[in-house]
Amino acid sequence: MDDKSIIKSYKRVSSFYDYTFGKVFKPGQKKLVSMMECTPTDKVLEIGIGTGTSYSYYPDETAVIGIDISPDMLDKARNHIESNRLKNKSVVMMNGEQLKFEDNSFDKVVGMYVVSVTQNPDLLIKEMKRVCKPNGDIYLVNHFSFDTDNALIKVLEKGLMPISKYLGWRPYFPFSEFNAYAKLNVQSISKINLFDYWGIIHAINSPVD
Repeated sequence: MDDKSIIKSYKRVSSFYDYTFGKVFKPGQKKLVSMMECTPTDKVLEIGIGTGTSYSYYPDETAVIGIDISPDMLDKARNHIESNRLKNKSVVMMNGEQLKFEDNSFDKVVGMYVVSVTQNPDLLIKEMKRVCKPNGDIYLVNHFSFDTDNALIKVLEKGLMPISKYLGWRPYFPFSEFNAYAKLNVQSISKINLFDYWGIIHAINSPVD
């Protein structure tokens, strides 16, 4: 997958995203933000903000910057912020693999439904760690293929891999392989959304023991 394919994919779905995929992803957004226990002094970066619907779950006082590479999705996010009069929430067009923020800028860094979409997940995680403060929190919501998953599901996911460019995401994405290079200091893993098909990963931005 490349950025152009991803942008085209989200351009196709942006007009109906909130009524389809957004409905499926909503429980994961809500649960993750609840887990974050944001405070008024926290500075949060959300990568892959999409249409900005997750903003409704953050406390008004918490400053959150959301980034995305899709201009169509960001237009929806800006409308969401304005129509709901959300405070301390903003969006910027930016590639998560090339963040334009200084080191140690954020208390919490979040990636919702973006790791299996980005072109280079290793660069994305590297950048998330760089801009997150030492011992800060890193959260991911994403579909991962776990060792305990149903064997038939894995076969289907692998079968869809040749068309991942057109889908706009990687159907087969083993967590064990991902974390071999991500080297996240994982604190917890929980399942969420329809059929528990997605996982919430909470990690601390510190070296793995």
